[in-house]
Amino acid sequence: MRATTTFLSIGLSSSHSRRKGERGGKGERSRNTIRSERNNSVGIGNNNGNNTNNEPFTNDPKRRATDTLLLSLLAGYSLQLLTRQKATAAFAKVNENVSNGQYYRLITSAFLHGGLLHLFVNMYSLNAIGSTIERIFGKTHVYATFTLSAMSGNIMSYKMSKYPAVGASGAIFGLAGAFAVYLYRHKDVLGSGAEEQLNALGTSLMINAVYGATSARVDNWAHFGGLVGGCVYAYLFGPNFKRDTFGRLKNRPIVDLR
Repeated sequence: MRATTTFLSIGLSSSHSRRKGERGGKGERSRNTIRSERNNSVGIGNNNGNNTNNEPFTNDPKRRATDTLLLSLLAGYSLQLLTRQKATAAFAKVNENVSNGQYYRLITSAFLHGGLLHLFVNMYSLNAIGSTIERIFGKTHVYATFTLSAMSGNIMSYKMSKYPAVGASGAIFGLAGAFAVYLYRHKDVLGSGAEEQLNALGTSLMINAVYGATSARVDNWAHFGGLVGGCVYAYLFGPNFKRDTFGRLKNRPIVDLR
């Protein structure tokens, strides 16, 4: 049984610490600019997490989607223990079963884990990146990105790896990929803060790649597939702010589902 484990929280945590120490600096002024212009041009999400006037930035402090996903991972592992791993046999990504039509395993395997350490690392990483994405994209996009990335990661694993696999890190890589697309797309508005976050994400991904290359128990194909899925989702459906003829920021997703 191979595991999908991610240490993406390393880069995010260190970057978060730098941001806290740079309040009032150039990066913070750039972020204040985009917040101010968003408020003036397209409205701001209200406190209950619902959007108004096409504003995807909910700034929802309740982080409902992230917490729901965290509880789902905990529930999945608890089910594994309570059923004495029968749930693992029934819902893990096993190529033979997927080939026989049990496609649900491409999603359910993301909610199973190979042990407490595996679960803890992925929950820690999801807590870090999930809350960030939820503040920027909104809770609906968190659910969608997590699900699509879990599927794309497991599809890649199904195609490229013969081993059974469990774990949420393909989906977590997808969330990180979505965040990277957002940062890269808005570097001109977010300033140096975007570059720092991109560097932190790149460092974390490199650490995971090196670790995965040296461990036979890590499903790197699931990581890669999840990353691609999250990037594609954010590119098509994620925030895409452009300036109008008056210089105001307007959100223009490539595929607008609002």
